[in-house]
Amino acid sequence: MADFSPDEQLISAYRGGDDEAATELFERYYGRLIELIRRQMGWRLKQVEGSVDVAQSVLRSFFKQLRDKQVTVGPDDDLWPLLVTVALNKIRNRGKFWSRQRRDPRRQSPLVEGLDPLEREPSPDDAAVVQDLIEQLLAPFSGRRRQIIELILQGEPVKSIAEQVGTTERTIYNTRMAAASTLEKLLATEPPEEE
Repeated sequence: MADFSPDEQLISAYRGGDDEAATELFERYYGRLIELIRRQMGWRLKQVEGSVDVAQSVLRSFFKQLRDKQVTVGPDDDLWPLLVTVALNKIRNRGKFWSRQRRDPRRQSPLVEGLDPLEREPSPDDAAVVQDLIEQLLAPFSGRRRQIIELILQGEPVKSIAEQVGTTERTIYNTRMAAASTLEKLLATEPPEEE
């Protein structure tokens, strides 16, 4: 294995089920990705998308490609050019998404002061809807992963959750991504609000 590049070796370990290899890949490229994304995002896109969100989306796509064995790295290569390509494509696609007329940030108007629903207590109906949504979100997960999601929702740091649950930080990230995907599906199937 001496002739393997560090990235090639980590990819091989990750595909073999080594969570620490995934964590090392994540830590190796996450900071560089954030900097790249911050430099490349236009100011309009920055108003509606966070660079952290885009970086996590890039890494989610990257790790999926790794799992599906769509990524190959030669002995003298590293993953940075692939991650740059994925990041630039994500930025371009998010820019297109937000420039569609119905989502155009220029059409957004600020809330009238004092009417922000996030600055007042939820009504009993709102609280019931949120509780129902949380129950639906947690339903497909095991007890351990439910505990992780609950701690995430409480705002606990990843490292603290990993220590409390007795797992790796990568497992926390994977659980968060799985919960986000489940939540997206739940929200996409929500019936339209009655007027």
